[in-house]
Amino acid sequence: MTRTVDPRVVLKAHGLWAQKRLGQNFLIDPMIPGQIAFAGGAQATDAVFEIGAGTGVLTHALAERAKSVLALEFDRDLLPVLRAELGYAEHVTIRGGDIRDINWAEVAEELGGPPVIYGNVPYNLSSNIMIGLIESPQSWRRACFLLQKEFAVRAAAPPGSKKCGALSAMVALWCHASLAFQVPAASFHPAPKIDSTVLVLERRAEPAADVGDLRTFRQVVRALFAQRRKMARKALKPLTEESEAVLAAAGLAPTRRGETFNLSELAAISRALIAWRAERGE
Repeated sequence: MTRTVDPRVVLKAHGLWAQKRLGQNFLIDPMIPGQIAFAGGAQATDAVFEIGAGTGVLTHALAERAKSVLALEFDRDLLPVLRAELGYAEHVTIRGGDIRDINWAEVAEELGGPPVIYGNVPYNLSSNIMIGLIESPQSWRRACFLLQKEFAVRAAAPPGSKKCGALSAMVALWCHASLAFQVPAASFHPAPKIDSTVLVLERRAEPAADVGDLRTFRQVVRALFAQRRKMARKALKPLTEESEAVLAAAGLAPTRRGETFNLSELAAISRALIAWRAERGE
């Protein structure tokens, strides 16, 4: 049985409350933490890294499944709370810090290999966290995030679909993405305005397409989706004045819009832009 303690009770006992400025929404449904831990697939041999441990609701569930848990929390006021709540679990380490400062390669080295990553992630940090992981693909194995529903759906959307964006393309390049289950707003304290969804990212052994280099690919997809209704020849102008020639080299029509390109086509544009720049010594 997973140990759960209502965050409202824990916060009140320590004279604390949810910080709106930190985007804190604590899970209060006692069934959800175990379901999230299961969805992420952590096993008894796995090291887990948790982003934003809060009052330890999910941490308890992870502690039951994993070999070790390194739980990061930004709110300094919650660190003594976490250490008190998780004091029974010697294989759980509580650490204060900002996820934006994390070096994933160093985390993997510390934990003895690529960890499984979990997190109830604030909306304003979601993109940065996922891009950081994609840019360090060998430093983690799987990620399981509780996210705002709309963001999770967009992140999992395959290139070529209406909901795809720059982040979706980056995710598709390095991950098998799936939506595990929805979590209603009423499952949180305080309740957010929209429902949430659990997104699972299974990191690929190799990228799904040859993009030449990740930096250029990211530039391409950001340009194409910045104004998604623009024709590709116009959307790519900030990257090259010869956008039509680059698209022609990729074998693609310059009048198409970014949202219509599949992953292979986006990769072809990236490679063509790299070749164009190399010819000009850029």
